[in-house]
Amino acid sequence: MKIIATRRKSFFALIALMISFSVLFLPTNNALAATTYKMTTTADANIRTSDSTKGKIIGLYKKGTTITYTAKTKNNWYKTTYKGKTGYVSGKCLTTYKAPVATTQSFTSLNNEAKKHIGKRYKIGATGPSCFDCSGYTQYVFSKGIKKSIPRTAKQQYASAKKIKASELKNGDLIFFNYGRGIAHVGIYVGNGKMLNAQNNGVKYDTIKSGYWKKYIAGYGRVTNLK
Repeated sequence: MKIIATRRKSFFALIALMISFSVLFLPTNNALAATTYKMTTTADANIRTSDSTKGKIIGLYKKGTTITYTAKTKNNWYKTTYKGKTGYVSGKCLTTYKAPVATTQSFTSLNNEAKKHIGKRYKIGATGPSCFDCSGYTQYVFSKGIKKSIPRTAKQQYASAKKIKASELKNGDLIFFNYGRGIAHVGIYVGNGKMLNAQNNGVKYDTIKSGYWKKYIAGYGRVTNLK
């Protein structure tokens, strides 16, 4: 029994010794463990070779840049990698990173914005918000309603949109018209065979199932998949 106890004591003593040596030879480099992995610059920030203003400048992060770091030093510098080199940025130039808020692209949001402008007058070349031409209206509504950027003219919007069939048409898609000289008008499909558009009588609902507008339809386009 004494022999077993002695062996146990020797074993635990050996483990303790190994732990002591591992701690002794751990890299210190004056750095603390990082609590997060991203920060954003609040001003133009120099990247230096060491964690002080005495370090050589090897680069610059512009204000608003999101940087990734691996450690924070005791004197409030953040260790990062810049063009394959190790660098440090002062914590005085950084703030907590905030992920961008995702915007929901829904037809409801688009339609709510589109309806706000019903009755506003038509004016060639106008892009809102007091008056519009046809493509100025669609561009404005997509930008303000769902933060979606689309080109300025009806012709450009048609060229950039994904072409779809009439049977595929859904709320929020664009309807394009040709009076004989190419794409010249555009409206937003809102369901039940109707569109909202800016035309000579201002921003209003029009039917596309019959009458004047139906005979000039040139095609349909989708610029984003709305929920």
